Amino acid sequence: MNFRSLKYFIWTIKNRKSLKNWKIRNFLPPSPDSIKHQVLINNNYSDSLWIETGTYYGETTKLLSKISKKTISIEADKELFETSKKKLKNLKNVELFNGKSEDLLDKLISENFDFKNICIYLDAHLCQDHLKNIQTFGSEDTATPILKELEIIKKYYGKFEKINVLIDDIRLFYGNFQNYPDKNILVDWCKENNFSWEIEHDIFICKKK
Repeated sequence: MNFRSLKYFIWTIKNRKSLKNWKIRNFLPPSPDSIKHQVLINNNYSDSLWIETGTYYGETTKLLSKISKKTISIEADKELFETSKKKLKNLKNVELFNGKSEDLLDKLISENFDFKNICIYLDAHLCQDHLKNIQTFGSEDTATPILKELEIIKKYYGKFEKINVLIDDIRLFYGNFQNYPDKNILVDWCKENNFSWEIEHDIFICKKK
């Protein structure tokens, strides 16, 4: 068994429970976190800054810290923020911010022009703590800030050599769920702002051309 095969075998064993449950669901979205994490890894740029909206319990943040030069994560819910802050306190290349992404994203991007490449993972959509089954912030009519986030991001097209925007839970973007826009609006945004796009495992991926 070569190194790559061994690495895949270990990964499969580690994630066997979530992969089994996914198979029972006929591989329908949402994909297990391990699959989504691999999508992030595959779409990483070298020496990049990662900005994540929605720290939640910090598992994705921890992954991003391993593949990025610096990771910034924004969490709107105060309790989740404090929990993740304690969990990730030893990660030297991680900065956590408590607040809404639409209020903080502009400032955080503009303060990091020293990075050549930037990857932005927009995952702060549902206002729900699924582990505790409680609402966190916002309402069904206001909790999805994706259009505001995209308006901010397009301002900085010329400031970075490479830009990668990944939008999670694309299955919910059909214009009839909470305040989620239809995914065709995301496609139009890509066309208007010179981004290519594709969908992989429930993640909408936009890349600067």
